[in-house]
Amino acid sequence: MERFGKIVLNIQNLSPDVAMHHMIMALRSGPFNNSLCMEPAANLDELWHIATKFMQLEELREFRNQARVEAGGDNGKDKEKERLSRPAAE
Repeated sequence: MERFGKIVLNIQNLSPDVAMHHMIMALRSGPFNNSLCMEPAANLDELWHIATKFMQLEELREFRNQARVEAGGDNGKDKEKERLSRPAAE
């Protein structure tokens, strides 16, 4: 988003609609892109606002996953997988 913003600022007389179109077309598939397809942004400011929310969400998700790993929270999942993969006692 930052790189796109810098490029947009360097183009004189760029229509906001054209900028939004190219921004959306350059996105990879994922929750952000899906969200824009379901509820398109009305203008560039709204698009930036939505993008910021998704970036914050991704950062929070990454932080929580890292904290869980550091706290040993994945051990329970590993133990459950191991229990389920063992043959059942007859």
